[in-house]
Amino acid sequence: VVTLDLTVVKMLATSQAYTGNSSNKLTPYFRQFLVKLLQFFHSNRRLLEARGSFIIRQLCVLIDAHHVYITIAEILLEESNFEFASLMVQSLNMILFTAKELLELRIELQNLATTESWELFLSLYHCWCHNSVATVALCLLSQNYGHAAQLIEYFGNIEITSGFLQEVDKLIQLLESPIFTCTSHSSVCARVTYNFVVLRLQLLDPHGHSDLVRSLYGLLMLLPQSTAFTTLQHRLSCIPTLLATQPTAKRSCDAKRLVPSSVKFDSLFEHFKVMQSKHYEANKAKTTEILITVQHF
Repeated sequence: VVTLDLTVVKMLATSQAYTGNSSNKLTPYFRQFLVKLLQFFHSNRRLLEARGSFIIRQLCVLIDAHHVYITIAEILLEESNFEFASLMVQSLNMILFTAKELLELRIELQNLATTESWELFLSLYHCWCHNSVATVALCLLSQNYGHAAQLIEYFGNIEITSGFLQEVDKLIQLLESPIFTCTSHSSVCARVTYNFVVLRLQLLDPHGHSDLVRSLYGLLMLLPQSTAFTTLQHRLSCIPTLLATQPTAKRSCDAKRLVPSSVKFDSLFEHFKVMQSKHYEANKAKTTEILITVQHF
């Protein structure tokens, strides 16, 4: 039933009566539908947990993952409920990394070979800043390792909660997951179709990928003594210490790629800090409200 309903949504979203002859354009109904869908997820968290992933994946198949993710990102960027926005970004990020339906989108983000792919990265980045760990994951996926390292270093200025550490733990599980595999004890119960073997092989050249090494060591320093800590520590122990720490004039991998003039990582970093500050203030206000409520009883 859900699949049939989404098929009807696709027909409305791509109707030539509203878009003309171009199949690349979408009707205003598409954005309106996604707004209502997110509102429904907001009011019904069980639906989000039980069917949210399936609905998003089917939309990406029926319409287009690129347009689905950009439109949702634009809507969530205006979301006033920061807790829900962070939860949605966390869910969308997990779908992005694990769903086979989004393989082409992952390749587009990994390569960033066109102006359109950079625009996709920027759209997702601004929204992904609702969730700090998801933002780092996006930078690792897109091989912007220098910026990922910068974000991780900034984590020392934000509140480290148990939920934050659980998300870091899941990210480490993704980094260590073999393709198309899910272990029964893992909390990441999905088929991982982004090949992190590429990222791991880049560790063979720690000079050429020094920002990647720095990012992973940064994640290691964030983690308490745990299974995820041990797993990542074992991975990093495979890098010869001398090679990983010896100064070199060779630049990191993400510096070799031509970055459009419109992409300003300093501005992106400032946006990240502003979004994290807003989340901190929202959490602080919520905590204060809870304490006041408790005192009344």
